[in-house]
Amino acid sequence: MNKKMTLAAVAGAAAMAFAQGAVNPTFLWNGAEDTEGRVETGSTDSTSGYWYEYTDENDKGTSKFTWPADVEENAYGNFYGPLVEAYGGIKGSISLGEGCEYPYSGVGFNIWSEKQEGVDISAWQGICLAYTSSLGFGIELGVANEATVTKYNNYKATVPKVAAATTTDFPWTKFKQASGWGVTVDQSVVLASTAAIKLKFEGEAGTSGDFFIQQIGSLGKCGTVGIKSAAVAGSAKAMLSGRTITFSGFTSAKAEVINLQGQVVKSATVSSAMDLSSLDAGVYMLRVAGKSVKLTQKIVLE
Repeated sequence: MNKKMTLAAVAGAAAMAFAQGAVNPTFLWNGAEDTEGRVETGSTDSTSGYWYEYTDENDKGTSKFTWPADVEENAYGNFYGPLVEAYGGIKGSISLGEGCEYPYSGVGFNIWSEKQEGVDISAWQGICLAYTSSLGFGIELGVANEATVTKYNNYKATVPKVAAATTTDFPWTKFKQASGWGVTVDQSVVLASTAAIKLKFEGEAGTSGDFFIQQIGSLGKCGTVGIKSAAVAGSAKAMLSGRTITFSGFTSAKAEVINLQGQVVKSATVSSAMDLSSLDAGVYMLRVAGKSVKLTQKIVLE
């Protein structure tokens, strides 16, 4: 049954889920420049912005994602970082399965933190997207306390399937609630307390397709996109010999060595070699980023 929730009732339902801070007035995630699988929105919380996937498993569904076989999670258990490094975006296949009355799967990110507090995103004016997909899907505004505020009937914009890389803007006027179910809420209230942005695939069981998300940002911020060059990505190499890393395949880039606590313990602009003699023995992650190189790999110092 569809219900109308008053502004006062919505405010009361969401009052305990507001973030203590404000997001940036604009944002842009560009997979070609990301090394962590994380969207920067201006949040100061260390858990904000990381890409994640969700499916209808909790609703007895069997929908699933299939990710590129050549990508594995890194030493920190982060899968999306290596994925965007390899492909310059979120690339995968999806199949909607049996078991759930309305099958669905999606990817998304929490705007403020993993606790999903609501923040005011109205200044973004909408969402832009650079993508390729053989399936249509929706950009969904996950409001804080959605089980109460909208009963999961969130505001959503429809994204058409496209065969080639396309950049499209979706102003807030394109985001609508479905009729006939959930709770009807004024859009201004939702925009004032949005916790997550989700790209949701839904439809009939047996539906399958491929997708590639290259950019997402506030209205008008997405730019021209193309396919990441595998030759450039594959030509960059780093080799450890004793306490010295030698590099090849690029002329200059910023290199960072990160310990298992996520702290940068060594940072330098490099072209041919990097001296790690000052570091303790242990396991580290090496991250190299420059104009023509993006590289992440595990190193072990003895």
